[in-house]
Amino acid sequence: MITDILDMGELTKLRGQVIVIGSGIAGAEVATFLARHGRGVILLESGRDKFDPSIQALNDVIFVGKRHRELNPDSYYHRYLPPELRGVSRVRQFGGTSNVWTGKWKYLQPSDFEVRPWVAYSGWPIPFADLLEHYRSAAKDYGFGDLEAEAMRSEIVALRSKIAAGGLKLTSFYWEETPTRTAIRFGDEMRRSKNLQVLLGATATELILDESCRRVTAVMCRSMEGRELVVEGETVILAMGGFETPRLLLSSNRQIPAGIGNEHDLVGRFYTDHPKHHTGKLYPGHLARQFAHELQYGPKPRFCVCFALDDQTQQEHELLEHVLYLQPIYERFAERLWRKIQGRPACRDGNGRIASYRVKFVTEQAPQLSSRIKLGTEYDVLGQRKIELDWCFTDHDRRSMAKTLELLTQRFAKIGIGTFDFGDDPPSLETMTDAAHQMGTTRMANRPSEGVTDTNCRVFGTENLYVAGSAVFPTGPSYSPTFTILALARRLGQHLLQTTEKSANYLQGV
Repeated sequence: MITDILDMGELTKLRGQVIVIGSGIAGAEVATFLARHGRGVILLESGRDKFDPSIQALNDVIFVGKRHRELNPDSYYHRYLPPELRGVSRVRQFGGTSNVWTGKWKYLQPSDFEVRPWVAYSGWPIPFADLLEHYRSAAKDYGFGDLEAEAMRSEIVALRSKIAAGGLKLTSFYWEETPTRTAIRFGDEMRRSKNLQVLLGATATELILDESCRRVTAVMCRSMEGRELVVEGETVILAMGGFETPRLLLSSNRQIPAGIGNEHDLVGRFYTDHPKHHTGKLYPGHLARQFAHELQYGPKPRFCVCFALDDQTQQEHELLEHVLYLQPIYERFAERLWRKIQGRPACRDGNGRIASYRVKFVTEQAPQLSSRIKLGTEYDVLGQRKIELDWCFTDHDRRSMAKTLELLTQRFAKIGIGTFDFGDDPPSLETMTDAAHQMGTTRMANRPSEGVTDTNCRVFGTENLYVAGSAVFPTGPSYSPTFTILALARRLGQHLLQTTEKSANYLQGV
């Protein structure tokens, strides 16, 4: 069922078996999965069905380093969204940030999980094989195409072979026609479920521990109207994203002054995103003309490709993995006339003649301790300390980006994909925007001295507190983290099936 915290009447406590905080991709997936398997789940969401600017304001951040993009109703880049959400990277509304997502699904690659000696803090404590079955099952259940079969399609194999000779590699992603919105995908199931209660308007403000300080026994919730509620449970899952997850852990400091899971001062550290530049152009060469249909962006749903320097080049030059996307820009009449006058051949895909490609250049960021989230000195309307974000970069980030762009420019031209034109706005970390991919702030590790969560996404130092989402990513080499968020949520759900028992009576009022 779906209810609002204001509908609780005189009730001051709820009791469930599993508490999930956050209704985005990760939270909705793990909550519905556990409820289907007989677990009693309470899903807490700060927002409501309709977007509320006053609730959204709880996301306000104090920037002390590089700023993130912010609300811009006139932004051309998010025209597919309502004006009140253009430029917004985190959403407090039923469905979470899936409400602004573009619908690109991409695997991480096996090499993304490996230690790279030239990248400090790199490597995941789990292998790619741990997620493969969950990638596959999600693709089937959500109706995505088969990315593994797509990689073996003859045209893709031919293109991969051509660019490999020039020191490049490509990977594919699946682009939905209509991006998954969890409030739509799971809404009816949530309303019908007898094992799941979704509670809207309920902002989690504190985690309460038992006397041992190793088990979370309850979540304190508050609404914008001043309604307070205690939600008790046996297992708690934080599915709140890379900002709000560390904020809640650090804010829960009455029993442990440094905050929960923060014995080694790592909660909120290692913050990374994918800085991106999206105003460059590529003028197509003979290889782009030959494979124009493989570079096509529409109509959706469809598979698309992106490019990077090959692994050998990255190792040789000690580079991070930076990815380049090409979006066709189709000829207008004047451009077509000028091309004919110049005697240049046409570049044509299934949608028309291509004048150029818009270049989106996306960078991996090296994990570092100094790039971090912490609690600021300002308070929001619920009395919670706001986030202070110091998003910063290393010399390695800058060297890697400059060298990658140099090599990509040379190699794209040499093998005939085309020539770049960045005009007066070349990519730089100072001018690039974030990608709304907040990662690393409760990173997964083998031991508490190296991270915040273990290989099962359980917060070190606790027995029943877990994190679902990109906050656990140790690194984010590949753009588009959503598929991996979903795969990790499925993996966590299966793990919790083994550690929780079925409950016939999922909700009790006290």
